[in-house]
Amino acid sequence: MPTAAVPKLIVFDLDACLKLPVSPERGETVADLVDHRQIYPGSKGRQHFPALQRETGVPFDQMLFFDDCTYGDNCGDVARSCPGVACVRTPHGLTEALFDAGLAAFARGERGVLDAGKDAVK
Repeated sequence: MPTAAVPKLIVFDLDACLKLPVSPERGETVADLVDHRQIYPGSKGRQHFPALQRETGVPFDQMLFFDDCTYGDNCGDVARSCPGVACVRTPHGLTEALFDAGLAAFARGERGVLDAGKDAVK
């Protein structure tokens, strides 16, 4: 995949995943692999993503967002408030197929709320 087609920042709003083991023999969890971690209340689109942009310097069009929210529309909020962010809904959790489909859609230049599920094998 060409470098320009790879996001500079991938945002996961998947709190439960932080405790999952990735290297049990070394005791590493997903949280150990994260460079920039925030727990941010309020609107993802009007508060959280603008704060991420200020803190990281990464433009919205270089961000890929995966969200498992089922009680609201964080992806829609981010897409409306932060033009350029690619957003993937993962209401049943993030799978390797959804992650790959999100990366592929990002590489194709798709932005806003992506229908990555259509490309993901269930």
